[in-house]
Amino acid sequence: MDTAEKVDWAALNVHAAGRPARRLVAKAIAAAGGDRQPGTVLDLGAGAGADSLQFARRGWTVHAYDTDDTIAGRLVENERMSGTVDFHHVDIADVDEFPTAKIVYSTYTLGLLGRDALARTWTKLVAALPRGGVMAVDLFGTNDTWADRPDIATLPVHEIDAMFRGFQVIDRTVRDEDGRFLADKKHWHVITTLARKLG
Repeated sequence: MDTAEKVDWAALNVHAAGRPARRLVAKAIAAAGGDRQPGTVLDLGAGAGADSLQFARRGWTVHAYDTDDTIAGRLVENERMSGTVDFHHVDIADVDEFPTAKIVYSTYTLGLLGRDALARTWTKLVAALPRGGVMAVDLFGTNDTWADRPDIATLPVHEIDAMFRGFQVIDRTVRDEDGRFLADKKHWHVITTLARKLG
């Protein structure tokens, strides 16, 4: 795989359609005050939609962003959910302004923007969060197989820490292990940060 653009995201997302939501969904909701007063979630790189749909089942209003529209065909589930999913078929790097949200959520996506687009997009995402809003995101670390690729942002921990200035870090986990991506062997170095905006 030479570039992220060569991945057949539609096929990947169809394959992932049956997977359960990540535990990070429940952690983000708890950090944002729980389900008693659900609000808006931005799910960036929503893919097959398992996480977006789980937020909506728990009463949240989800703005789901992805360049693949696999999730669009699954939104009939909205009829059985107390929340809603509003799907945006767009590259998140091209979004001028994001809606105000209680939670910004993204798994395995932000690093694919590359360094420059990530920096621009991050500023907009921080601006979308009010005080007390929650950021729950994955970023790629420097041990990742993709660290030598100029089109993917792989960041040292001190740079990730700098991105979270003005936040209280609630939880951080690190995945630093061999695995696979599609048919290829890959070393994953993924830093997952759950944090609350202070100001």
